[in-house]
Order: sequence, then structure tokens, then C-alpha cells
Amino acid sequence: MRELRGTPAAPGAAIGAPWIHRAVVPSGPAHLDLVDAAAAATAEIEGLANGLRDLGQDAEAEILEAQALMAMDPELLDAARQRIANGAAHADAVIDAGEDVASAFEAIGDEILSARGADVRDVAARIARHITGTTLSGLERRSVVVAEDLPPSVTVELDRSLLAAIALEGGSRTSHAAILSRSLGIPAVVGVAGLREAAAAASELGVDGDAGIVFVDPDAGTSARLTSIANQADERARRDAELAMRPLATADGHRVICAANIGDPAAAAEAFAAGAEAIGLFRTEFAFAGRTTAPDEATQAEAYAAALRAAGDGEVVVRLADIGGDKPIPFLPMEPEANPFLGVRAIRLADRYPELLPTQVRAILRASQVVGRQASIMAPMVADEADVELVLRLVADAAAAIPGAPAPRVGIMVEVPSAVLLADSLARRVDFMSIGTNDLTQYLLAADRSNPALAERQDPLHPAVLRAVARVVVAAAAAPACDVAVCGEMAGDPAGALLLIGLGVGELSMEPRAFGAVKRAVGERTRADLEALALAAQGMRSAAEVRAAVGAGA
Repeated sequence: MRELRGTPAAPGAAIGAPWIHRAVVPSGPAHLDLVDAAAAATAEIEGLANGLRDLGQDAEAEILEAQALMAMDPELLDAARQRIANGAAHADAVIDAGEDVASAFEAIGDEILSARGADVRDVAARIARHITGTTLSGLERRSVVVAEDLPPSVTVELDRSLLAAIALEGGSRTSHAAILSRSLGIPAVVGVAGLREAAAAASELGVDGDAGIVFVDPDAGTSARLTSIANQADERARRDAELAMRPLATADGHRVICAANIGDPAAAAEAFAAGAEAIGLFRTEFAFAGRTTAPDEATQAEAYAAALRAAGDGEVVVRLADIGGDKPIPFLPMEPEANPFLGVRAIRLADRYPELLPTQVRAILRASQVVGRQASIMAPMVADEADVELVLRLVADAAAAIPGAPAPRVGIMVEVPSAVLLADSLARRVDFMSIGTNDLTQYLLAADRSNPALAERQDPLHPAVLRAVARVVVAAAAAPACDVAVCGEMAGDPAGALLLIGLGVGELSMEPRAFGAVKRAVGERTRADLEALALAAQGMRSAAEVRAAVGAGA
């Protein structure tokens, strides 16, 4: 038996035969022309995304929806047509065109754009498979899938009844495969050096997703231990599901609002049925994706009204579109940026596209008027008071255009470090602040969340992130009326939830699948215990030390 160590990416344990993923290069005569094959690929990817949405996994569905847009990208298809005109086979033409686009992204030298390059290759290969009628081989027995990195569409397509675990030689905790593994409950380890060579000669692999270890041909004792871990995880998941409808409260009765993150109107009703008390983050990028023209006010208003109706009396926080940068939209021509996370996106699009956000804000107020209830509006990527002034002006102008609409609550996402430092002044201008811990963590720690070499620095339990959250909570408490929520992945991590409640956060917004586990963890501790834990954690040296302390009940 050999042990190969990597980075934990998704919890759990499993054993299975190695199944090594290798990219298939399609060849042979054309069964479909380029346009029909691209349309088929788009429909196929959209079907996979819809399947994730049906499971309440909206954030994960957005990964595939971005790929669906790539499949119909005019530049990709035009480049392929030019090659076909020059005599290339249809499948070869789209593969080569995809390679050129991917290489252009990678030449910029940015990890995020490099990851997008990998997605382009995946999409081009899918189009080529439709052209030639080629299909990918699937799993035939319970297996541990091994790869350098696993394309997100392939991750979703694999038979989950046979998919025991995922082990990658590359990747990071924030790679698409890792994110999807966590959402699907599949144990995963990433960054395992020498994995593919070892797996090629193995008959069985064991994966410990909590410890970040892959066991090559595990012995009987190791196999028994991994099986026990898997059985315990199944039992814990069953118990967690039974807790989903209970209030989110500590052992001594301190209540915290349990809210849901959703990515389309249909998910609102599902979230409340799963135990949500509010919608703490309604991502609105769905209204813009896959369109060649901007959605008009009426189209947007209809979608937002559907979510407000489904919520009943529960609050719905509608986030203004966080597009641009790493989330391109076909009808917004934008040049690639070296670092899109620090680029022109979200609220920063207001000057470049003056009708984009005013139309959206009017649509939210129009929906509120039609349904007859208040909505909450949240602006992403707010950095300072000038950004807050912009948001307040957008709301005031929309209110003037739609007299009689219920006045919305207005809030901001705190994800830019400058907003943390200015939280005392910002809190006096808004009704609420919602901390986006995903971006805040990478900005505070200067750790690109798409860079596997920095995986250990991408943990929101880092003392610096905890101190930032504490600063925002204190600033909000000093303001006349400003609530604090957290809507990043940290809220759905039981360890993170314990610390956030101890820091004084009043609302945790997460994917509905996390409700049970978070409620179980919180219900086992008193508020005083969590406050002491949070205070101690701020003085620790690393995220690893904090996680150990939370696990030990310190």
C-alpha cells in the first residue's frame, strides 16, 4: 500500500477501482455540420445545468451555463468556419479553433483566464464529438475517477451511482471539479503529485477527502477504516436532513436567520420548502446569460416578481448583476482583463453601460409594486462611499420613475477590503451589509482562489478574515439600523457558521443542502461557547489552527 498526499477538497471516504479520465480526440466523417453540432452541445450542457438547478445547486449550475455560452461563441465558430473553408475536417477545425482561443487566454498569464481556457477546450471537444458522433466512455463499476483536472461537464455526466470519489493530480479546493464534488457529496482530493502514474498500475484506490490522502491498493485495515468513515457520513447526512426544517439556534436558544442563496426564481419556492426563512442572496445573472441583447425592464420584473411571490413574507435580497470580468455576457463587448476579479465588473459597469443597472433597479421596484411587498436590493463590489452614493442614486431615480412602489431595503456586499476598513461610515448609509467571504478571503490574503498552489491560503477561517468580519459587525452595531449577514461559502460550512455566530452575525445565507449540517453543529453549542471560540480564534496563527480548535470544541 502507498499513501499519496494532496489537498482535501470534499469530505468523506470511499474505495473503488481507478478510472483514469483521458480527453477523447474525435475523428472520422462529419455527422452534423458545425452550427448544428454547436447547438446540440449547447442544449446538452444546458440540460446538465438544469439538472443541477433541479437539485437546488444554482451556483454550480452557473459553471455549466457559462460553458453553454462558450459553445455558441461567434469568435469560436467563425474561426472554425475559416479552417473548414481552408480544407480542415469539421471536427479538427473546431478543436484547433478552441485551442487557439484557450491559448490566448493562457498567454495572459492569469490563473482565472487559464481556467477559462480549459473550459473552452472542453466545449470545443464536445462540439467535435457531436460532429463525428463520438461518445465518451462511462463508468462500468464503482470507481475513483483520476485525472489531471476534470472538466465540470464530465464531472456532472458521470454516473453518480458508480462514482465513488474524485482524485486529481492538479486542481485546488476552488477548482470547478472540487466545487461540484462538494455540492454532490462526492469525496475528493486534489493536488496529488504522481497520482496518474500510480493509479495506472493499481487495482484499487482509497480516498480520504477529509485528510487529503489517496491510498494506492489499500490494505484490509485501511479499507475497513474508510468504509466505516463512509457509513458514518451517510448516517450523519440522514440525521442532518431531519433537522433542515428546524430553526437555526444555539443550544441555549439564540436564534439566527437561516437564509438561502439562489440563482433563479424557481429556486425560491424550493428553498423555503427546504427550511429557509429568507432569501439572503438572489443572484440575477440568469436574467442576462445566454442573451444577445439586454433583457428589458418587463422581462426582468416578471422574473423578480416570481421570487417575491414564492417567498411569502420572507425577505428576498436581490443582488444587482455581478457580471463582467470573469463573467462575460455576449451583449456587453468587453476586452479580456489580466485579472478579472479586480476588473470592470458589477457596480463598476455603471459608467460604461449607463442603462444596465438603472433598468434592473426599476425592474426590481416594478416587481415589488406588482406583488405588493418590499424587496431588498444589494450591490456587489462596493469599495467606498462613492459606490454607496451611486447605489442610493439608482434606487432614488427608480423610485421616482415608479411612484407607489414599496420602498426597498438597500444594502451592500462587503467583499472588498476597503469596505471593511470603511465599514463604520458605510453602515450609516445602508440598511444591511452582507459579507461575501469567497472574494473577501482571496482579496485579504492575496490568494487567487483559482490557483492550486495557494489552496491552503484560501480558507475563510483564517484569523485575518475573522477579524475583518468582527470589524464589520462592530461597525454595524454602532450604526442606527444596519443588519449583518454572511452569504459566502463560509456560512454553509458548519465550522464557519459556529464562528460567524460567535462573532455576532445575525443571518447566515447558504445553499439549502447545507441547512441540516449547520443547524446540527450550531444546536450543540451555546452562544457563550461560540463567542469565546470566536474571540480565541481571532488570536490564532492560521486557518488550520482555527479549524482544529473548532473541531476540538475549544
